[in-house]
Amino acid sequence: MRLWEVSGWCPLAGRRADRDDEYFEALTAAVFSCRFSSEVVRARWPSIRAAFAGFSLPAVARWPDDEVDRLLLGPGIIRNRKKILATLRNARDLLARSQLHGSVHAYVEMFRPDVEALVRELDGWAHYIGAPSLRGFVRCAGITTAWSRAHRNQPAP
Repeated sequence: MRLWEVSGWCPLAGRRADRDDEYFEALTAAVFSCRFSSEVVRARWPSIRAAFAGFSLPAVARWPDDEVDRLLLGPGIIRNRKKILATLRNARDLLARSQLHGSVHAYVEMFRPDVEALVRELDGWAHYIGAPSLRGFVRCAGITTAWSRAHRNQPAP
């Protein structure tokens, strides 16, 4: 871990996100990991996953903000109003970018190879998460690993 990156638990277990729902899940994990131990987030993840419809991006993006009250009552979920509300809003904003660019993957790839440009972009719209945690999201989603690997495999100029 670098000083400028918040470490957190990653539900993707080392593989690259390739579907919109996986990017949404990784972003949500970064939101919930901030200021909670990895052990707590990992232990409660099945309940969080169930509460957010398995991280179906189109489904959660349709939910209004007042779903927070229902979600706060869910068994086993981390009961943090700001994190839950951020997840609902992040779903809407992430879906809008997916629709605009064809997928979340295509949206993310627009910033290749500049990870910091991607972090700045995300920091401009993502809710209740800052740049250090967004770098954790980028790592969790496998973006930095994939971009580094592709850079190493390119011939020198």
